[in-house]
Amino acid sequence: MSQSQPDRLDRIEATLERVSQQMDNQVIVNAELRQTTAQLTEAVYVLMDAVTALTGTVTTHASEIREIREDMREIRVDMREMQSEVRDLQTENRRILDRLEGL
Repeated sequence: MSQSQPDRLDRIEATLERVSQQMDNQVIVNAELRQTTAQLTEAVYVLMDAVTALTGTVTTHASEIREIREDMREIRVDMREMQSEVRDLQTENRRILDRLEGL
């Protein structure tokens, strides 16, 4: 064997060492990515729970607002009826006063 054979083996060993180190580094990166993914997944679940709670709150408030709106419509109708009755009473009072003044 020639001198080039040991050089070639040295280069192969050096390459294998670099590949091994890169694989070790990749294992570390993968572990970090798994941990980050787990943390992000947990954060997503927390956010989903918050969105679900907010959706329930919004639904409840929307229902309450519909009820209040309906109550306000009824109050407006009642007020219009009372205004009409007050006008009728005012008209009647005016007639009575006119008659009393005419006596």
